[in-house]
Amino acid sequence: MVHYITSRAFRIVPIPDGQEYTRIKKTSRVLYLSIAAMLVAAMGVAVGKLLTLLVQWLMALSFFGDISKEVGTPENEDLGIWIIVIPVAGALLLTWLSKYNKGFLNAIGLTVAIGNGAPMGIESPVMIFNGAIGNWIGKLLRCSPGECYVLFVAGTCSTLAGLFGAPIAAILLVTECFFVVVTINTMIPVILAAITAGIGSYLLRGATPVFNIPAAPNVTMQALLAYLGVGVLVGLWAKMSMNLSGLIDKLFGKLTTYSRWILLLAALVTGVAGYISPRALGTGNNYMNDLLQAHVTLSILVALAVVKLVAWLFFSSAYKTGSGIIPVLVTGGAAALLVGVVIQLLFPAVVIHSGTLVLAGMAAMLAGTSRALFTAMVLAVELTHDVNTILPVVAACCVSFCISLVTVFKTKAETI
Repeated sequence: MVHYITSRAFRIVPIPDGQEYTRIKKTSRVLYLSIAAMLVAAMGVAVGKLLTLLVQWLMALSFFGDISKEVGTPENEDLGIWIIVIPVAGALLLTWLSKYNKGFLNAIGLTVAIGNGAPMGIESPVMIFNGAIGNWIGKLLRCSPGECYVLFVAGTCSTLAGLFGAPIAAILLVTECFFVVVTINTMIPVILAAITAGIGSYLLRGATPVFNIPAAPNVTMQALLAYLGVGVLVGLWAKMSMNLSGLIDKLFGKLTTYSRWILLLAALVTGVAGYISPRALGTGNNYMNDLLQAHVTLSILVALAVVKLVAWLFFSSAYKTGSGIIPVLVTGGAAALLVGVVIQLLFPAVVIHSGTLVLAGMAAMLAGTSRALFTAMVLAVELTHDVNTILPVVAACCVSFCISLVTVFKTKAETI
């Protein structure tokens, strides 16, 4: 049932065909694979750092012509209508490399595309690259296909621990989205990989949370009802996004039978979105703290919740990059804050903590789109280290998750 539910959701990263079921029958192989998985995770931490720097350099060079300039998004650029061209040019390499369907090549192409404004998070190419490292090391060590898949998963999911300092969420992601059957033999290597990447994250950036949230107060019943309402609306937003993604995927699936270069139309949509609002371009990672601290204007919220959503859906669905994590969190958090503004206008007596509201929306969007319920809950807490937000986050995630399941069980009933 877990496999059926998540297989009909957004894939956070692409999964190799025919490798979703595996068991390690020989216990003697566990230690061997564990050492290999820890090596993969350690290499993955370095890859994450390098690709992050590469995206920053490319974005500064592409939009400002100065590689030394620190830039999160090109919102202060003065390119005018020429900004439309940059994402299209950045997607040329990805379009060409995608025909080979190789993890390393796709990760490099996606990194270049993000550096030129593609609306994806840096975790997407890092997860793809690290998964490819795991698969490559497995083949280098002459592992079986099942064992190679374990190393692929170890590299892919340990990225959450390396980039976000979230080892528990990394382990949960494995159980919810990658392994149909969970056994102790398959979990030990990925657990050790997550721990290794978590240690690497600690050595690079310390124990401080990745994103900062103002201290959250105790939750009142009225506020909890508001957070539940946000979970409902964000869940509907997530469901709508999944439906649109399916339509876009089918559209480009038909169009690319004529020519793969038609994929550049998706990059063109990204460029137009950037012309409407440059905030829609790039990873959006720099807006996470602003959202959690409510340091945003209404125009920024609309840009992140609507314009970036459209650009992200077209790009990720057309190029089959997987949904990623940061774009989901950003659009969900912005949508939640917009809903919060409406709630405060209608019910001014209800005291809502803006940071908790945004975090609940972020997690609810991830739970609704990926259907990785427990991963979304735990990731929200690991990103902020604020345990006072647990109840609102859990409530919003559960509601959003249930809304996303309506289509799943309806579809399953129709096929029986």
